[in-house]
Amino acid sequence: MLYRFRISDHPTSRSSQPAAGRHATVHTSFRALVLTCLVVTGGALAQSSSPIAPASSGTSARCAGAATSDAASADVAPFRCLTADEQARSLRTRIENHTLSSLTDEQILSLMDAMKPEAFVEYARSEMVPDGGCEYRMFRQERVFGRWPDRPDHMVVRYQDNPRKVYAKWLPDGDHAGQELLYDETSDRDSIFGHLGGSWHFVSGKIALDGPLAHTQSRHSVRDLGLQFIARIVEHDARSFREEGLTERPTRIELVNVRGMRLLAWTWTAPSGPPAHYAQRVRLLFDLQHPWPRGEAAWDERGRPLELIHFEDVVPHRWSETTFDRRNPEYGFQ
Repeated sequence: MLYRFRISDHPTSRSSQPAAGRHATVHTSFRALVLTCLVVTGGALAQSSSPIAPASSGTSARCAGAATSDAASADVAPFRCLTADEQARSLRTRIENHTLSSLTDEQILSLMDAMKPEAFVEYARSEMVPDGGCEYRMFRQERVFGRWPDRPDHMVVRYQDNPRKVYAKWLPDGDHAGQELLYDETSDRDSIFGHLGGSWHFVSGKIALDGPLAHTQSRHSVRDLGLQFIARIVEHDARSFREEGLTERPTRIELVNVRGMRLLAWTWTAPSGPPAHYAQRVRLLFDLQHPWPRGEAAWDERGRPLELIHFEDVVPHRWSETTFDRRNPEYGFQ
């Protein structure tokens, strides 16, 4: 039914468009992002600006007294001298104060080239996702049992990371419409409470967290529905890259244009897929306006898409006790 691959546990303003119009716009944006994810490296539909390859591990930072001839270099020189965790914090600050989005493509790529490999991992671990809880909408397509779905799920998710609590509802304009689930590790770590959509929405009950029924629609656990799971993918694969003597730096970094929106794309290409790596290729997309990823995509060794995810309306929250209570009147549990 729900969300097997597990990584070990370790505000966007809402649109004022009418619901139908906003859903149509989001659907169009999702399709555009899907196309971008599928063809970005070929440059057929998305416009790429000077993609950079990983820097040599033996390249010196040469921080002291760097002579510069333009504003971009002047900005990059001190950034290059920062430690990995300082670079990660600086990147988030540049996003939040909108100085990153004000840079040219060339300047942004120069900044990315100056980032230490560990800084990408540190950014994912410490700066990329909201602390505590958040709510967001998510479009998701995933290959399950070899089958790629005809249309994505469209879900609203309420999430808290520590302790892990999840509420999700499948919306009418996506696949599996009407489903709801609730998970609270403080009351029952091994079970999900939920119901299917359609005529079955009147029947609510428990299913095993990692049982067969829970994985009929996804390889993932419901515990993986948070944005934090994206960060855990990066951390997990970084450890594997280091063990293999490879750099954690993305294999390819580029800027792409989707329907007038500039997106920063980080792509890691691994020597293999699971279990050493989450997938043979993983891409994160950022909109330059918010620290969290706008999208995530993964492909297998045959180049087939494994999953495509698009995030919308991310809002950090401090949840009340009723948020993850099945008796909450907002929910349709029976």
